[in-house]
Amino acid sequence: MRTLCIAIGNPLRGDDGVAHRVLDLLPPAMGVAFLRAQQLLPELSEEIARAQNVIFIDADVNAGPPRIEQIAPRELRGSPLTHAMSPEEAVCLAARLFGFNGAAFVCHVPGIDFDPGEGLSAEAEANAHRATEIIGGLYIAPLAATPEV
Repeated sequence: MRTLCIAIGNPLRGDDGVAHRVLDLLPPAMGVAFLRAQQLLPELSEEIARAQNVIFIDADVNAGPPRIEQIAPRELRGSPLTHAMSPEEAVCLAARLFGFNGAAFVCHVPGIDFDPGEGLSAEAEANAHRATEIIGGLYIAPLAATPEV
């Protein structure tokens, strides 16, 4: 698989589920796989390593437009057996255990309402559509360089 898109978040906590909405909006494409998770787990490292590129999609509490940035592996801060990993730590684990050496990105999708409940705020829904455009351009276009957004 060329690109793996991982939606991170809990759809039962309002805008925390915005990454899952982004996956709903992204069109299927050859060589692109979608994965949904409430949080990043060490068990995902093998799946990450199978991809040439990985895009983590996550809700962001900071206001502003959605943005995407390239990330580098970061050493694990705690035990690799915990269930609270950052995308950088997940990439590090995939590299160490399974030889991942592709490009990794995080797409931050702002939200404003993270209270329990289903559905997105109007702002998060709009940001999901904008993030879909950004990610679509990234995985359709070559992933040689970080896009300017």
